[in-house]
Amino acid sequence: MFKALAMSLVLGTSIIVAPGPAAAAQKDVTTTESFPSAESKRLEVDAADLDVRLRTADLDVIEADLLLHISGTGEDKAQRWIENHTPAFTDSDDRLQIVIEPGKSGFLWFGSLTERAHISILAPNEIVPDITTTSGGIQIRGDFPNAHPLQLRTSTGDVFMDGAAESIDFHSAAGDAQIRVLRPLDSLIALTSSGDVNLVGGARTARVDTASGRISLQNLSGDAEVSTSTAKIILSWDRLEPDATVRVRSSSGSVQLIVPAGVMPQGRITTTTGSVRSELPGEVVEGGMTLRLSGDGPTFDIETASGAIQLTIGEVWQ
Repeated sequence: MFKALAMSLVLGTSIIVAPGPAAAAQKDVTTTESFPSAESKRLEVDAADLDVRLRTADLDVIEADLLLHISGTGEDKAQRWIENHTPAFTDSDDRLQIVIEPGKSGFLWFGSLTERAHISILAPNEIVPDITTTSGGIQIRGDFPNAHPLQLRTSTGDVFMDGAAESIDFHSAAGDAQIRVLRPLDSLIALTSSGDVNLVGGARTARVDTASGRISLQNLSGDAEVSTSTAKIILSWDRLEPDATVRVRSSSGSVQLIVPAGVMPQGRITTTTGSVRSELPGEVVEGGMTLRLSGDGPTFDIETASGAIQLTIGEVWQ
């Protein structure tokens, strides 16, 4: 009886062989699109996690080169990733829009996934760029004399610019901005949560607000309003007229202000528990924690909680 039972168990057992893993796919897409340009035509790019590269060139059209590469995943997922990272182009006489549709994104994958996605744009300098990404980086090279402002927005991507524009408006959550301009901007506005802001080349007015990012603004020539919580602030001027106003707020980060020779600011420099050092004359008041500047030039209103403040004469060279 036991033998018969054993045989019935063997005969009743089925063996299921699971299918092996699907072969990893590799997909590459390279395309080039060309569109007519026009004076002050807006170039609006909303690229999600694509990197955006923009450069001015001696052209009378706008050329966009798209490169997409993915490998290390299945055929279906690779194809879906390509579809989700292919932008839509909408062109009119005064506007070119390049957009990744809202809600489209990549997917989580563990293993040897490799992906690259960027769009490279060549355009005449007559255009006005307006570029937005989520995690994609933004690189810009060239002169944009009609950009007032040149708008740059990103969540976590970094921004690098080397060129010129009338003004720049930068917004970010955690991305850094490295901006080098060939001539002073009319204005710089930079608002970020934790990203650094670095400007070389100057601005006639500057407003920068970051929670914890480092701020370095060189070659300024006018008003400045700057605030951060914990990081260092460095501001230097090539020119500072008597009617200018400089306002700086910091919690624990240090502040360094560098003014040209001959500038004699008025106003006050205050810290709660930090220190104040100044190469310019003033009167120490309020228990040694406030320096009242004795000049008759631009008005300074500088305050930190625990950060050191230094006011010097000179210039910054890199």
